[in-house]
Amino acid sequence: MASVAPVRLRLLQVLMALDAVVLMALGVLFMTAPSFLGMSLRIRGIPTLEGVSHDNYFSMIRSMPELDYMIGLWGCALISLGIGYLFSIRHPARNVNWARAGIVRGALECMFGFVAMQHHFVRWDQAALGTVVAGAFAAAYLILYPAEGVS
Repeated sequence: MASVAPVRLRLLQVLMALDAVVLMALGVLFMTAPSFLGMSLRIRGIPTLEGVSHDNYFSMIRSMPELDYMIGLWGCALISLGIGYLFSIRHPARNVNWARAGIVRGALECMFGFVAMQHHFVRWDQAALGTVVAGAFAAAYLILYPAEGVS
């Protein structure tokens, strides 16, 4: 009977690669188009695209430079996390702290999403995707977490 550990570690590598790609893609989006992201999520205080002509579109998405800066910094952090996951893929059992970070990060993002919705900071249609994806990543990391003595 073949050992399950190599399959589990391979799945963990795939999960880490997927997480890295998602984090880095979001990071790049946060750094390059933060206002567009805010408008897409219909964040309060950021103008929506309803009724906006194509000519005025680009001037509107650059309307909040301070918020753009803060979202861009968040993008830098996401890219850094993604790079960390990429470096840990080769030996996930030796880099178990990255799997632990995935569990904690995903669980916190998921919990925060539900708390934010409960307190009406955001609506379900604004936070559902991020909340569900974060919870799924946390659960997957927890299931695939390397067992003691597996290399």
